Amino acid sequence: MIEFDYERLYGRMKSKGFNQSSLARKIGISPASLTNKLKGVPFRQDEMMNISKVLSISDEELATYFFTVKVQKTEHKQNA
Repeated sequence: MIEFDYERLYGRMKSKGFNQSSLARKIGISPASLTNKLKGVPFRQDEMMNISKVLSISDEELATYFFTVKVQKTEHKQNA
């Protein structure tokens, strides 16, 4: 399963003065629902559009906020 990185979205929320609860209320979903989506439950298209409108995210930038794939960190073992 692909995991998406929402760090940029978190930063945009903070810069626009929103926390998860206030953003969820503004777009008409429960805070728990937004938390679940940020943890991996897929966003619906209308939710992405509403968040983009509230946070002033342009159509051209939308993919970087919602579709950046999380990079898996791997542990490298060195031979001693």
